[in-house]
Amino acid sequence: MAKRPPRHKAPGARTSQQRKREHDNRRRLSQPWRAWYKLPLWRKRREDQLSAQPLCERCLARDLIVEATVANHKQPHRGDWELFAYGALESTCKPCHDGEVQREERAA
Repeated sequence: MAKRPPRHKAPGARTSQQRKREHDNRRRLSQPWRAWYKLPLWRKRREDQLSAQPLCERCLARDLIVEATVANHKQPHRGDWELFAYGALESTCKPCHDGEVQREERAA
């Protein structure tokens, strides 16, 4: 079986891992509140929310039974500590959070 020829990489070209790391660094600088998700307060709120409602609320509205893995802020906090720490949460599955919820937040 024939081997593929080696790929040409331009001098100084970044790998996908380097691009991802740079993107993450830019997000950390432009959205410092992302670090709040590592705080014990958030971990407890998330755990409490997913214990109280272990199924995705958005999927339930469509008569689907799907395990929730994300505690989502019903109102985007966008760096507002009061909304982050005390705002209402909903349980969602990752596909709903990464698709439907993100679309709604970008549109608002």
